[in-house]
Amino acid sequence: MLALAGCGLPRTISGGAAQAPASTATVTAPVPPIVTAPVPQTVFVPPPQTVTAAPAGIAASSQWYAQPSWINAQPWITITPAAGQTPCQWLYARGYTYAQAFAAWARNGYPANWSATGDGYPCQKSYGPQH
Repeated sequence: MLALAGCGLPRTISGGAAQAPASTATVTAPVPPIVTAPVPQTVFVPPPQTVTAAPAGIAASSQWYAQPSWINAQPWITITPAAGQTPCQWLYARGYTYAQAFAAWARNGYPANWSATGDGYPCQKSYGPQH
Protein backbone atom coordinates (compact mmCIF):
# COMPACT_ATOMS: atom_id res chain seq x y z
CA MET A 1 0.00 0.00 0.00
CA LEU A 2 1.17 3.39 -0.82
CA ALA A 3 -0.17 6.51 0.92
CA LEU A 4 -0.21 9.76 -1.02
CA ALA A 5 -0.74 13.14 0.58
CA GLY A 6 -2.52 15.14 -2.08
CA CYS A 7 -4.25 18.29 -0.98
CA GLY A 8 -3.85 17.22 2.62
CA LEU A 9 -6.03 14.12 2.21
CA PRO A 10 -4.40 10.69 2.38
CA ARG A 11 -5.19 8.38 -0.49
CA THR A 12 -4.31 4.73 -0.45
CA ILE A 13 -3.64 2.85 -3.62
CA SER A 14 -3.86 -0.90 -3.36
CA GLY A 15 -3.64 -3.23 -6.28
CA GLY A 16 -3.56 -0.28 -8.70
CA ALA A 17 -7.09 0.93 -7.87
CA ALA A 18 -7.63 4.25 -6.17
CA GLN A 19 -9.80 4.36 -3.13
CA ALA A 20 -12.13 7.22 -2.34
CA PRO A 21 -10.92 9.54 0.40
CA ALA A 22 -12.14 8.82 3.88
CA SER A 23 -13.66 12.32 4.20
CA THR A 24 -14.37 15.35 2.03
CA ALA A 25 -14.31 19.04 2.81
CA THR A 26 -16.22 21.85 1.12
CA VAL A 27 -14.54 25.25 1.05
CA THR A 28 -16.64 28.31 0.26
CA ALA A 29 -14.79 31.47 -0.68
CA PRO A 30 -16.30 34.74 0.62
CA VAL A 31 -18.18 36.75 -1.98
CA PRO A 32 -16.78 40.28 -2.23
CA PRO A 33 -19.38 43.00 -1.62
CA ILE A 34 -20.73 44.85 -4.62
CA VAL A 35 -19.87 48.53 -4.33
CA THR A 36 -21.77 51.08 -6.41
CA ALA A 37 -20.82 54.73 -6.60
CA PRO A 38 -23.60 57.31 -6.15
CA VAL A 39 -24.87 59.00 -9.28
CA PRO A 40 -23.45 62.56 -9.52
CA GLN A 41 -26.03 65.28 -8.96
CA THR A 42 -26.03 68.98 -9.76
CA VAL A 43 -26.79 71.08 -6.71
CA PHE A 44 -27.75 74.75 -7.04
CA VAL A 45 -26.65 76.94 -4.16
CA PRO A 46 -28.11 80.45 -4.32
CA PRO A 47 -25.77 83.38 -3.71
CA PRO A 48 -25.80 84.91 -0.24
CA GLN A 49 -28.41 87.59 0.36
CA THR A 50 -27.49 90.89 1.93
CA VAL A 51 -29.80 91.80 4.76
CA THR A 52 -29.96 95.37 6.02
CA ALA A 53 -30.96 95.69 9.66
CA ALA A 54 -32.48 98.80 11.15
CA PRO A 55 -30.03 100.65 13.37
CA ALA A 56 -30.60 100.88 17.11
CA GLY A 57 -33.32 103.33 17.99
CA ILE A 58 -35.35 102.73 14.84
CA ALA A 59 -38.85 101.61 15.68
CA ALA A 60 -39.58 98.00 14.83
CA SER A 61 -42.63 97.37 12.71
CA SER A 62 -44.70 94.30 12.00
CA GLN A 63 -45.74 95.71 8.62
CA TRP A 64 -45.02 93.37 5.71
CA TYR A 65 -43.07 96.07 3.86
CA ALA A 66 -40.66 96.37 6.80
CA GLN A 67 -39.46 92.78 6.45
CA PRO A 68 -35.81 92.58 5.29
CA SER A 69 -36.60 89.89 2.72
CA TRP A 70 -39.15 92.16 1.01
CA ILE A 71 -36.93 95.25 1.26
CA ASN A 72 -33.95 93.46 -0.30
CA ALA A 73 -36.11 92.13 -3.14
CA GLN A 74 -37.07 95.66 -4.24
CA PRO A 75 -35.21 97.32 -7.10
CA TRP A 76 -32.86 100.15 -6.23
CA ILE A 77 -34.44 103.58 -6.68
CA THR A 78 -32.07 106.40 -7.60
CA ILE A 79 -33.56 109.42 -5.88
CA THR A 80 -32.79 112.85 -7.35
CA PRO A 81 -34.92 115.45 -5.58
CA ALA A 82 -35.09 118.99 -6.93
CA ALA A 83 -33.84 121.92 -4.85
CA GLY A 84 -35.95 122.26 -1.69
CA GLN A 85 -37.59 118.86 -2.23
CA THR A 86 -37.10 115.98 0.25
CA PRO A 87 -36.49 112.40 -0.94
CA CYS A 88 -39.95 111.53 0.39
CA GLN A 89 -41.61 114.31 -1.61
CA TRP A 90 -39.72 113.17 -4.71
CA LEU A 91 -40.90 109.55 -4.24
CA TYR A 92 -44.49 110.61 -3.56
CA ALA A 93 -44.59 112.95 -6.58
CA ARG A 94 -43.48 110.11 -8.87
CA GLY A 95 -46.18 107.73 -7.66
CA TYR A 96 -44.15 105.41 -5.47
CA THR A 97 -46.14 103.69 -2.72
CA TYR A 98 -45.32 104.07 0.95
CA ALA A 99 -43.97 100.51 0.95
CA GLN A 100 -41.59 101.40 -1.88
CA ALA A 101 -40.55 104.59 -0.07
CA PHE A 102 -39.93 102.57 3.11
CA ALA A 103 -37.77 100.12 1.13
CA ALA A 104 -35.83 103.01 -0.44
CA TRP A 105 -35.27 104.48 3.02
CA ALA A 106 -33.97 101.16 4.31
CA ARG A 107 -31.81 100.53 1.22
CA ASN A 108 -30.26 104.00 1.70
CA GLY A 109 -29.19 103.18 5.27
CA TYR A 110 -32.19 104.54 7.24
CA PRO A 111 -31.23 108.24 7.02
CA ALA A 112 -32.61 110.12 10.00
CA ASN A 113 -33.58 113.14 7.89
CA TRP A 114 -36.29 111.07 6.13
CA SER A 115 -38.29 111.02 9.38
CA ALA A 116 -39.47 114.59 9.87
CA THR A 117 -41.24 113.61 13.11
CA GLY A 118 -38.15 111.82 14.47
CA ASP A 119 -40.13 108.69 15.40
CA GLY A 120 -38.15 106.30 13.22
CA TYR A 121 -40.71 106.03 10.41
CA PRO A 122 -39.93 107.73 7.10
CA CYS A 123 -41.99 109.97 4.85
CA GLN A 124 -44.96 110.57 7.17
CA LYS A 125 -45.36 114.16 6.02
CA SER A 126 -45.69 113.01 2.43
CA TYR A 127 -47.63 109.77 2.91
CA GLY A 128 -49.30 110.25 6.30
CA PRO A 129 -48.94 107.88 9.28
CA GLN A 130 -48.49 104.31 8.08
CA HIS A 131 -47.77 102.29 11.21
